[in-house]
Amino acid sequence: MMLDKDCHHDCNQNQCPFAQDTRNPNRYVCLKCGVEREINKYPSGLGSFLLLLLSLFILFQLLANYHKQNHLQKQQQSGNNSSNQAILHL
Repeated sequence: MMLDKDCHHDCNQNQCPFAQDTRNPNRYVCLKCGVEREINKYPSGLGSFLLLLLSLFILFQLLANYHKQNHLQKQQQSGNNSSNQAILHL
C-alpha cells in the first residue's frame, strides 16, 4: 500500500498511529497520513484454488504410482508362481 503523495508526514505503515473506524471495525486509518488498512480482509481465492489443484495433482500422482507398483508386484508374483510350477513338473 503506497502512502498518499500529499502526505507530509514521514511515517510508514509499521509506525503509523492507526485508529479504528467506528462504523467499520475491520477498517483502520492512520491518523497522520490517512493510509487505510483492512484487518480482516480476505485474500482472493486464487491462492486457495492453486493449492487445491496442487493437492489434486499430488494425489493423482500418488494413486498412479501405487497402482503401478501394485501391478508390478502382481506380475512378479505370477512369474514366480509359473516358475515354481515348472520346477514341480520336472
